[in-house]
Amino acid sequence: MSGGIAVLLGLLVVAFVSSMLVGGRTIRGFGLPSGAEYLVLGVVVGPHGLGLLPRSTVHGFQPIFVCAAAWLAFVVGLGYLIVGRRRVRLGRALAGIFGAGLVGAGVAAALFFVLDLVGLLHGFERLELALGAGFVGSETTRHTVRWVAERHGARGKLSDWLADMARASALVPVLGLGILFAVAPDAPLGGFELSVRVGCTLGIGVVMGLVAAVLLGSEFRRDESWGILLGTSLLAAGVATRLGLAAVATLFAMGLTLSIASRHRLEIKFMVQPTEKPVLLPVVLVAGACVDFDSLPKLWLLVAVALAARLCAELVRGVLLVALLPVARRAGPRIGFGMASTGAISLALAFTLTVRLPGPASSAVLLLAAAGVLLGELIGPAELKRALEQAGETHALDAETDVAPLSLPSSALHEADFAERTSVSDFPEARR
Repeated sequence: MSGGIAVLLGLLVVAFVSSMLVGGRTIRGFGLPSGAEYLVLGVVVGPHGLGLLPRSTVHGFQPIFVCAAAWLAFVVGLGYLIVGRRRVRLGRALAGIFGAGLVGAGVAAALFFVLDLVGLLHGFERLELALGAGFVGSETTRHTVRWVAERHGARGKLSDWLADMARASALVPVLGLGILFAVAPDAPLGGFELSVRVGCTLGIGVVMGLVAAVLLGSEFRRDESWGILLGTSLLAAGVATRLGLAAVATLFAMGLTLSIASRHRLEIKFMVQPTEKPVLLPVVLVAGACVDFDSLPKLWLLVAVALAARLCAELVRGVLLVALLPVARRAGPRIGFGMASTGAISLALAFTLTVRLPGPASSAVLLLAAAGVLLGELIGPAELKRALEQAGETHALDAETDVAPLSLPSSALHEADFAERTSVSDFPEARR
């Protein structure tokens, strides 16, 4: 076990250093928009690569990585309705949820049809693969919009729309995985109705979010707040896992509840947000190491179908955006391809699925999630940049600072021009 710890620590150091060397495509302090560099490193050092990180080592540390994935969901939930200091508008949030649902449904339907056509898997396993791949392929990582904002100074109404839609899309895979866990045939709460099991998944998070909001009280003290957040989140994740429910969905609900119920939502968000990268790194790296290229026959056919279905669904979304959103008309239907980038939350969800329901179906979902991340990294940022250029919302960067001028109109696109200069220390009551 000590050797496994040494290997993991060494790989994390290498991954961190490599993320600093990928140059101009990185987000300041973060890495590539999708976290693909960690994923590729995980595949290289995994059983199908150099074999430095065998599956036995990963299995020994699975509970830690599940907690890490749940914490990522908590961070996403905490900032789900907030971009910078402003709230996500309801219409944009609904558009993002609908778009993600449309993409996920397209991928799931295509895979279900192909699985039936070639006679692969049956019963719940077929449903698990189709729905799981649809859920993890529906998200648009919010970091791809931030990447364009930082590298190309994107500002404007369309940029804000896309930023809000990308942030809102995270609800679909998280909630979908919660439902998938609840309908699993061996669920400990299998004697209860599906609505009760899904309600428990979200209800635990809501209750713990309210408890955390009450414990935080009227005054915000950073040291005390860390103890409250870690204690309540670990308790929520532990209870959900013990009941066979999706801890990622539970902690997402907890973060969302806390962001609504607590008067310190901004202080908490900017206190917790810096933890995303150090937690994301091991989760994505281990997810890459767990990718299995031999889990099913004709697996590459499934990959091709899933990716093609995703692109087709994104094109449909682009057509709808152009038809219904006047500010998107100059960008053209290809704007949908700019929303094709998936990220760490998709990989985290797919990884937790392999832990909860090990087998060929969940292994295939993880591979499809990894393929979606790589495809999105190749297509998404470039197409998003092109679309925003067509819409006239990209601007020249300052030659000395390499950041977009702050005098540009429009609210902060994502945290690109706010979070980098904002920390919990900017709130006077948090300095105690």
